[in-house]
Amino acid sequence: MNILQFIWHDLGDNLSCYGKPEIPSPRLQALAEEGVVFENNFCTAPQCSPARGSIMTGRYPHTNGLMGLTHRGWDYTPGERDLPMMLNDAGFSTHLFGFQHERKNDALTYTHHDTADRNCDAVTPKACAFLASEAAKQQPFYVNVGFTEVHRNFGLDYDDEVLAKVKVPGFLPDLPVVRKDLATFYENIRRADAAVGKILDALKAAGLEDETLVLFTTDHGMPFPRAKMSLYDPGIKTTLLMRAPGFIKPGTRIDHLVSHIDVLPTLFDAVGIEVPGNVRGRSLWPLLTGELYEPRTEIIAEVNWHGGQYDPIRCIRTDRTKYIHNFAPGRPILIQGPAGQRYGAELIDKYFSARRPEHELYDLETDPDEQNNLAGDPAMSERLAELQTRLRKILEETNDPLLEGDIPDPPGEGDYASYWHTRRGAEFHYVCDTDFGEYPFPES
Repeated sequence: MNILQFIWHDLGDNLSCYGKPEIPSPRLQALAEEGVVFENNFCTAPQCSPARGSIMTGRYPHTNGLMGLTHRGWDYTPGERDLPMMLNDAGFSTHLFGFQHERKNDALTYTHHDTADRNCDAVTPKACAFLASEAAKQQPFYVNVGFTEVHRNFGLDYDDEVLAKVKVPGFLPDLPVVRKDLATFYENIRRADAAVGKILDALKAAGLEDETLVLFTTDHGMPFPRAKMSLYDPGIKTTLLMRAPGFIKPGTRIDHLVSHIDVLPTLFDAVGIEVPGNVRGRSLWPLLTGELYEPRTEIIAEVNWHGGQYDPIRCIRTDRTKYIHNFAPGRPILIQGPAGQRYGAELIDKYFSARRPEHELYDLETDPDEQNNLAGDPAMSERLAELQTRLRKILEETNDPLLEGDIPDPPGEGDYASYWHTRRGAEFHYVCDTDFGEYPFPES
């Protein structure tokens, strides 16, 4: 069986197939109907490199070493083996088209990679050309298609009809600037969705559809305040779709808790490769094929470094409850630079400047937007203690270095270090990325 994998940037679960019909994504809606939707999939970190590293290794960032962004000096622990490397050893032809952020380009382990272009309009023709001409000769193959979408900069384009349908999530203020921002986000999803459709059409035209497992996901949550770079659900809840004709029943929807560390063992199980013993994830393939499967009772996620910002956090999430441990309490949430620039200091001060306590506890059934912290509620003290114990146990089992003290930042690399800065220092915890130039909407 071949593998065709799509990884988008910053999508979260913002697609029509996740109960959001206002978001234009017909091709991914069709893919979902032809395969399986994992309704509760979570990344291991709400940032690019750490999240992607977990997909590619089946291990947490604090176990594979990728605890920050690669262009800021972070890398896998020496000797770490990733998905393309292990598929190469198993006889696969491995190919990357477009965006990746888990290795420096000179350390990529694919047999072929083309990362010269990264947006969906440029990447799609290259992936289609491979499927049309070379793929049949190179079976079994693994193709990883990466888009920069839907990472900011969104630009200023939005459709008035789409704007009228925007639904502002409960963790964001319902303001005109936020609605316009969401409409531009939707427009980027529409473009990237159409690009995926072209690649799936090329797979079908090549006669390879029935012998190829298709997996679609994204690295982490949407690039909005209290989402990306946070451990609230909008930061860690992510899309996961799979299609495998003859194996996965079309229209399947699974609500078990699953994690991105489950992707590698699932793919290996599907193609008959032994899963390495150090992988922390569990294969979902038995769940899809009707075999014995023991559901997860929790997922965990983490933040360490983002750019030059240190924000050590761990969380444990069950079906009903989430506990977040802020190891450096007293700071506001991190906010991505372009969002900060678009919304402005006054809006951010008003809605997102609250200092986070050391402990946060949320009842996700009654409070899905995680607005009411129950950590200080005496009625929840036993539940809080139970989740703290469960989280601590997992971190100890996985030798999390944060338990021994602060995690140092490696030396920064690349031009990024020169233009990231904080506004108002410790009193104002968002970064403004000046490389994006003028970003806010006009007053009109």
